[in-house]
Amino acid sequence: MKTLAELGEDGLLARIRSRFSRQKHSTLVVGPGDDAAISKLKPGHVLVSTQDNLAEGAHFELAWADFRRLAHKLLRINLSDLAAMGAVSPVGVLVSAGFPAKAPQDWALDFLDGLAEDAARFKVPVLGGNLCRSQKVFFTLTALGQAKPAHIVRRSGARAGDLLAGIGPIGDAARGLADLKAGTSSGRFAKAFWEPEPQLKAGRILAEHGLATSMIDNSDGLMRSCDLLAQESGLGFRLSLARMQWEAAKADGEDYGLVFTVKPKDWGRVEQLLPQAYRIGVMWTERRSSARKPTGFDHFR
Repeated sequence: MKTLAELGEDGLLARIRSRFSRQKHSTLVVGPGDDAAISKLKPGHVLVSTQDNLAEGAHFELAWADFRRLAHKLLRINLSDLAAMGAVSPVGVLVSAGFPAKAPQDWALDFLDGLAEDAARFKVPVLGGNLCRSQKVFFTLTALGQAKPAHIVRRSGARAGDLLAGIGPIGDAARGLADLKAGTSSGRFAKAFWEPEPQLKAGRILAEHGLATSMIDNSDGLMRSCDLLAQESGLGFRLSLARMQWEAAKADGEDYGLVFTVKPKDWGRVEQLLPQAYRIGVMWTERRSSARKPTGFDHFR
């Protein structure tokens, strides 16, 4: 087993450059290789940025980690944040990683394989990043996007009486994580955990048609996502879910669908444009949530 210490930083950087030096994208001017990358924005657009990470012990364990699929997950969860802001087009991503010196080379090389695969699939250029030695493995990704100011949707725009709705799975990723811990690495639920589908198209439709009054990505569990959306709008909410959905709603999340609010008069239009969307509740004037205590993932709880 060859280690990263044997490959060395220069050797790994050479692998990175060989994979990403020939990227072509309308926004890319200068990619990896210089001290900084250069991108261009369309006139009349603003920069939208987000960052997320995956850390050993918090988000994955080495016993069941798949480094190729970790790259898929890392890119997609950041694209999900861009989707939650409305009609955002990705401009590029910056990726950093830390590994122990004695880590197998394959961990880093498999991660690069996965990153290259999904960067090509979602047509997002890899602009650069950073490497360092670390006691535990971690990955950080910053995603940059561009959008017209009028097509951005924030968390704070809901009004009393707006319908609460969602798009994307509820609870599948939590079941996938349970499967992985039990030794099952394939199947629908494991795929939902490793490869969530960022709802870029749905976010764009909801924003460009002026349908979503507020929006958030469902990363920390449905109950927590709804509560955060309500907090930012100074409202309360009531959920109306089937019994099975209640159990899924209490899960820690990582589904990375969208939770959004819409005026009742616009729900028919949402159903027409996004048939897979579903209603989950309503916003209230009182600052209180459903009778059930909100749950969900909290890094420090």
